[in-house]
Amino acid sequence: VGRVQPTITMRDAQRYAGVRKTMRREELPEVVPSSLTTVFGFVQKHRLHVTGAPLIRYWVVDYSTGEIDIDVGVPVAATTLPADAVVRSAQIPAGTFATVIHRGPYDALVQTTAALMDWAQQNNINWAMVEQRKVTRWDGRIEYYLVGPPDEPNPKNWRTEIAILISDGSPNHKLT
Repeated sequence: VGRVQPTITMRDAQRYAGVRKTMRREELPEVVPSSLTTVFGFVQKHRLHVTGAPLIRYWVVDYSTGEIDIDVGVPVAATTLPADAVVRSAQIPAGTFATVIHRGPYDALVQTTAALMDWAQQNNINWAMVEQRKVTRWDGRIEYYLVGPPDEPNPKNWRTEIAILISDGSPNHKLT
């Protein structure tokens, strides 16, 4: 993957219906499809309007254990959701995001994300996150699955947008 040239965009807050999961990173290929099935079932049952591509929002990444805390979901127009034991409403904050499109299979997403992180470091960009003892808590780190299964069976045609919220410099983003 090497170098990336991200697009910087201001985005409005985005409401989504999602399922919260805590797992090891390598469990993503098993957990994500079943979680999306749950979310799409909920959306169809309640006739909610989907406003964008399916997503994974990373809340916490623990680099020492490999454990991640994520939401798997889909953007929706509704401001409130019917009560549900599994699916909940959440919102990606408004702000300035650096985005890059990953083309190809998901197993190379890690390299594209690393290239985006390198770009930020080289350009003195601070992410909206807090890092303590190899545990990173993200305010806005999202992968949008623009083109992929089941609609597109060929992995080389898959497109995933990686979007990370840039820190606005407010105190809650400073390292403690």
